[in-house]
Amino acid sequence: MGMDDEFELQVKADLENLSIIADFTTVSAGKLGLNDKGVFQLQLAVDEAASNIILHGYTHQTGPIHLTICKEKNNIIIRIEDRGEPFNPLKVLKPDLGAPLEERSPGGLGIHFLKTMTDRVHYQFKDGKNILTLVKTID
Repeated sequence: MGMDDEFELQVKADLENLSIIADFTTVSAGKLGLNDKGVFQLQLAVDEAASNIILHGYTHQTGPIHLTICKEKNNIIIRIEDRGEPFNPLKVLKPDLGAPLEERSPGGLGIHFLKTMTDRVHYQFKDGKNILTLVKTID
């Protein structure tokens, strides 16, 4: 695999850096051949995941968010790693979309959203790191 096939970004977990993460995702996924609609959906999913890490992962201190974007066959794979509290977003129950907004559990909508916007989502906690993997298939 050439260096051109993988893009990396590390930023401090801070809401101010969400725009940097968004630009990185958009440019990298576009270079790897994802169409505009796919890039838009992936960027929304990454933004949601990164916001989750910033707001819920690093509760006591801040730290890095590390993103890697690469292409395997016809899939764009994004790995988002952080050293915040162990938090498996996939264990959050699917939101009750019929419930009034104020009764919905926080973060619940985000995960449902992640799964809608991508083709596969995988989570693991390994070596003190949360690793969230988002997969988007190129049509």
